[in-house]
Amino acid sequence: MRFSTAVLVISAALALASPARAVTWSEVFSTVSDTVVFLGADGSLLRAPFALATRETLWSPAGGQRLARIRVSPDGRRVAWLTRAHDRDTTRLWVDGSGGGVQRMRYFAFEAQRYGQVHSEAAIPTAEDRGSRGGRLIQPRALMRRIASNTIEWTPDSRAVVFGFDDGIAAVPADSGGGFVVSKAFAVGLEALEPAPIYLVDAIVLRERLQSMPQQARGMHPSEAPATLENGVPLYTTFDLGHVDALESRVAYPGRYLLYPLAGRWRVFDAGGLSSSRLRAVSPGTVWWAVGPVIHAIRTHDPNPTVEVRSPATVVWLGYDEGHRALVWAAGTEVLRRPEDGGDASAILRTGAPIRTALPSRNGHRVGFVTGDSVVVWDPLDDSARRVALGGLKPVALFESPAGAALVQTEGGRGAPPGLARADFATGRWVALEVPPVKNGRIAAAPGNAHLLLFDPAPKPPATLHVLEVATGRWESVANPGIAGWEPLEPR
Repeated sequence: MRFSTAVLVISAALALASPARAVTWSEVFSTVSDTVVFLGADGSLLRAPFALATRETLWSPAGGQRLARIRVSPDGRRVAWLTRAHDRDTTRLWVDGSGGGVQRMRYFAFEAQRYGQVHSEAAIPTAEDRGSRGGRLIQPRALMRRIASNTIEWTPDSRAVVFGFDDGIAAVPADSGGGFVVSKAFAVGLEALEPAPIYLVDAIVLRERLQSMPQQARGMHPSEAPATLENGVPLYTTFDLGHVDALESRVAYPGRYLLYPLAGRWRVFDAGGLSSSRLRAVSPGTVWWAVGPVIHAIRTHDPNPTVEVRSPATVVWLGYDEGHRALVWAAGTEVLRRPEDGGDASAILRTGAPIRTALPSRNGHRVGFVTGDSVVVWDPLDDSARRVALGGLKPVALFESPAGAALVQTEGGRGAPPGLARADFATGRWVALEVPPVKNGRIAAAPGNAHLLLFDPAPKPPATLHVLEVATGRWESVANPGIAGWEPLEPR
């Protein structure tokens, strides 16, 4: 019995490490027809089915240019991207057209250090890209960071691209027409609060400030003379006010702002405590965020923050339930829901222990609420909630399959490979799956959700990726076909 068990274990390990035959990317994903934009390892952009059966080149590097950022339009039909050769080069903004990429703008990128602010970010698309809905195979190192800000978003109607440059924020129509400035604020970061037509901007704003200039005195330069005070305020003559050195300077103030694209004029308002790091939920008309036990909101017709909820416990998750048109949040031992237009809150579910965190599905609609001993998987479509005991696991991400299976990625410890477990709702337990030993591995879902990819993100794309067919539990090792990431072409 011991000998036969050992043989089974060794055989399983060999099967995991060395598949019976080498398989290609196209073979593994032959049933995945979803179209994506691939980020080539050589810096190119390709539009193709995920299986790479065919491909269309949108852009290829030339003249030392490299891909800096990419953004898919909200309707999932268009792609915009930024390229640049080096730090001092002009940035080129491209949009896909009928014959490939069309250059729509050329400008100098904004650099925060010119105004005494510290900022750096990766010069190429990486796992740190904000708002990415696909996969990134590159994890940047310190030497891969640059001082230029790469800000790019689409307008809600997918008709224009918004970007930051060295003299403010501008927009340009995707197909034809010139660009136009929408704000004089310098964008360090730019994020569309989709589906609301509002942008959150980490910005630097220049404001004029009076400098205390000394009063003019005989035989002295005005800057060397003592100032006359009146009620404690320097009193200046006409000469002082008109002197080339006098009075006004432009001072850089960092802050966060809301950019509203209103008809005929774009308006900027203070963000009122909203930031990218806050727990957040968004509907077409409202943006909510949590600070401790308090939930705040702004609306598309009113940028002034309001207090919506004061919870007795710290809010650990926010979401928007489209089916009920309601805000949903988790705090303490409860998950509650309240209609967007106001009214009383109602409890959707209660847990036996405080909810520590929430894991929104990375490729579906369910949410896993993690307590000290279990994960409660909630489905907003029917409000069902199923408890699965943790059994010592430390879940960090939730995935779903087309057949409705729920899987969690588990923490393997510092430098250890990640784990995977499938929920057995009948027994209320997580069933651990065999996982290839990829240290510091990252898991991403392929389009269609029938496959999960495991890889080691590094400064260069990995040579090999491991692919799990969720339905069968079988892993395949696949040679990288020359990609550094992908973005799905689907509505957001």
